[in-house]
Amino acid sequence: MTANIFDYNSTAYNDLLKTYCENPKSIKLVVLAGTFKDHRKHCINQFISETIGKPVFVDLSEYITRFEQETYHNLDQLFSELSSVNSLVIFKNAEELGGVYTGHTYSVVKYASPQEKYFLKKLKELNCLALVEFINEDHLDRTIARNADAVIRFKVPSSTIEKIFWAITQFKVNGSSLPSRRPV
Repeated sequence: MTANIFDYNSTAYNDLLKTYCENPKSIKLVVLAGTFKDHRKHCINQFISETIGKPVFVDLSEYITRFEQETYHNLDQLFSELSSVNSLVIFKNAEELGGVYTGHTYSVVKYASPQEKYFLKKLKELNCLALVEFINEDHLDRTIARNADAVIRFKVPSSTIEKIFWAITQFKVNGSSLPSRRPV
């Protein structure tokens, strides 16, 4: 495990948050990875509360396509709009960046897609902190982890009560998560 990858609520996480509070411009990219949704939300809220200004939420599924040139065009437009943001940008659905595995099906090495490399290049142009959220830690590859100031992992809870509540929220019926939202 590298030094910039650590668990939520660890000493390293608390040090990162403290560093961000003292000097917000010192941290540019934090990756959030893992299935424990409640802790991810709490972490995002902690960064929001330490940021001056209104955060901007971006759903990457609206910008990333399987066509490189189309994705590049979409990202150019997006980052042109984000150039004036000085608070915090939170990128959801980072799995859409979709790196690939090596040439054969039994490989465990994941490489960055051209879309992900371009996304990382555009992130360097931002004037604020970017939080990039991977719901599934397995979709995280070495390229984005190397470029991040920190990768915060959100592992499944360890206490029995938390495991029970976590399991209930992870339960799916016909592709829908519980509790599901009712249509209005």
